[in-house]
Amino acid sequence: MNKLKITMFGEFSISYGENTISEHSKRSKKLWLLLQYLVVHHTRSVTQSELIDILSGEDEGVNPTSALKTQVHRLRDILSELKHPLPIIVCVNSAYCINPEIELEIDSEIFEQNFKTASACENDSEKLKLILETVNLYTGEFLAKSAYESWVVPLNTYYRSVYRKAVKVGIQLLYASAKLHDIIAICSKATVLDPYNEYVHYSHIRALAELGEQESAKKQYEIVTDLMMNKFGITPSKELMELYDSTIKTKKSVQSDIDVVIHDLMEQRPVAGAFFCEYQIFKHLYQLEIRDSQRTGISINICLLTVDGAGGEMPSQNSMSKAMQRLQDCISRSLRGSDIFSRYSVSQFVIMLANTNEQTGDLIMKRIEKAFRRENTNKDIELRYIFKTTRRNDY
Repeated sequence: MNKLKITMFGEFSISYGENTISEHSKRSKKLWLLLQYLVVHHTRSVTQSELIDILSGEDEGVNPTSALKTQVHRLRDILSELKHPLPIIVCVNSAYCINPEIELEIDSEIFEQNFKTASACENDSEKLKLILETVNLYTGEFLAKSAYESWVVPLNTYYRSVYRKAVKVGIQLLYASAKLHDIIAICSKATVLDPYNEYVHYSHIRALAELGEQESAKKQYEIVTDLMMNKFGITPSKELMELYDSTIKTKKSVQSDIDVVIHDLMEQRPVAGAFFCEYQIFKHLYQLEIRDSQRTGISINICLLTVDGAGGEMPSQNSMSKAMQRLQDCISRSLRGSDIFSRYSVSQFVIMLANTNEQTGDLIMKRIEKAFRRENTNKDIELRYIFKTTRRNDY
């Protein structure tokens, strides 16, 4: 058999029998680009001018046709390490191609064909089998190390789109069969390969919750909340927040020993400083305090702290991420254990202060601001805050 096995997802590699070469080896990037382009277009011959355009950037004064021939010669030397009986790259009418006499087994083509076959399949059991095979073939971005090449970008986008569709179909079929553990498995892999797919996060959290693993579901929600906030500066969708609300209503067995209940309510690892919580929990706590204020007459004090760039320019993502982490630490250390705060947006924290008037609250904010200035020496970062006293009948 003369079959070559080629991996396009993740790290590019090509194998014949027990011999393998991959872009992991320290070879010229142009050589790998040349080989990858020929593999992608293996059904036709590629003209020299087309390859020269792909490998553009040669030193001035170098004949591009001569340079291409040199690259092809070097690539053939590398491919000789596979010890294939036939020449892998051939020249036909001054154009280059992968030898049509060699059978190619390319993971991306199998992936695409499997999905098409699965989409046309009417038997759910067979369809699920094909979908899971499809999903397992996707081990990373298409030609990941060349992902920013202009000719790779649309292909990478296409295969990621197919992967997303396959994962969604797989999850739906698994739900129909009540295979929650399998859903968690497929979602766990998908959140690594496609971390910004909210449908996958939703399905992951839902499956964990339905299995009674509320703590794991809440942890997963916190992960996706931080991810969306830090990457895009957005909060999770309404659907995901509603799902989260249902996961915090944990199911408990009937318990007659109140000491067991109290032990469950207590913090397992008491932490010094203010209480930091997810924003949905912050909202619930604020609403409880507002209700109580109608009876006690005590006002609720809210402060919004905003990290901004000098002159109103938004800082870089990296600078913002570091500044927000430092600000979170400063808030936690500067407040009392009875105070509550949460991340409100990509650049803001919201704080609820207990038993504090406006004058005292302003002093607390200045203390946080001073601590932040000490921790964050970047002069391009500014901190602003707004303090407001609220009552139940204000809104």
